[in-house]
Amino acid sequence: MNNTKLFLLIGTSLSLIPHLTSAQCVATQDCATLGYTETSCSGGSGVKCPFGNYWACFKTDAEFCNEYGFSLACSGNGYAGGTSKACNGKYVSCNCASGYAWNTSSKRCEYDYKTNCTIGTLYYSDGTCSDKLETSKTLLGVVIYEKTETEDGWIMTTKKISSRYWDNDYLTMDSTGVRNKEASASCTNTEELVSMGKRYAAANDAYNYSPAGTPSNKKWCLPSYGVLANMTNEENLAKINVGIVVAKGTKIGFADGGGSSAILEYITSSSEDSTKQVWKLYARIDNSAIMTTDDKIFSYSSVRPVMAF
Repeated sequence: MNNTKLFLLIGTSLSLIPHLTSAQCVATQDCATLGYTETSCSGGSGVKCPFGNYWACFKTDAEFCNEYGFSLACSGNGYAGGTSKACNGKYVSCNCASGYAWNTSSKRCEYDYKTNCTIGTLYYSDGTCSDKLETSKTLLGVVIYEKTETEDGWIMTTKKISSRYWDNDYLTMDSTGVRNKEASASCTNTEELVSMGKRYAAANDAYNYSPAGTPSNKKWCLPSYGVLANMTNEENLAKINVGIVVAKGTKIGFADGGGSSAILEYITSSSEDSTKQVWKLYARIDNSAIMTTDDKIFSYSSVRPVMAF
């Protein structure tokens, strides 16, 4: 073969490798440029860069599902399962069991107090309500004030725990810090009275009341004016008394445990009216009741503590 033919053959063969010359002159790319971003992968589950110590990692099933919103287990008390197909055992949203409602803030099925804990139902230490006496549970009281968007619901004992003067000191005075007509439902007045000593016997009795099952973060207190005023509604009081009967307690209006002569009852509030007068619920056994004022030191009244739930 002459030199001319050899040259042509070599030239032809090189032409079959496109851009061979330029490819040989390009600098080698580093791992980051090629898209390898991790220094390691869990369990080695990824692709290692051919050179260097970088990896491209694969997402776990849990990470993949969570990225697409499958993050809820939808299991346990209060749940009826998920609303969609599961991804790695998790759901996008949940169905709540009867008596529970979805809380958009906490993203949980929570006990629906507005549906279950209505006036006259019985409240138990496990945070549930029922219109029946559940002997397997610890009863705390009867619902007298329903939960709203801005206020807690309230329960009251099914019996009075004592009969007391509001103020044991004959030199009565206007109690600094005590709101004279506390319209909202709170324990603020009771706490103020207790802070001033044992002279305020009714407030101390209520504040120190702590039957078995009382939550550690809750305190009992005297009902505020606003709570007792809610019981002047005859329909409300009738429902409350039905609940008390179911609980085998003492109906409001029977001051001395249901004796034939005891057809009325004064229940003291935490709200005073003046230097010598305090607000009380005056209730009769026919479920009629009014808010009235009474003497602080010369009139015993029923102490029926309340607690927020």
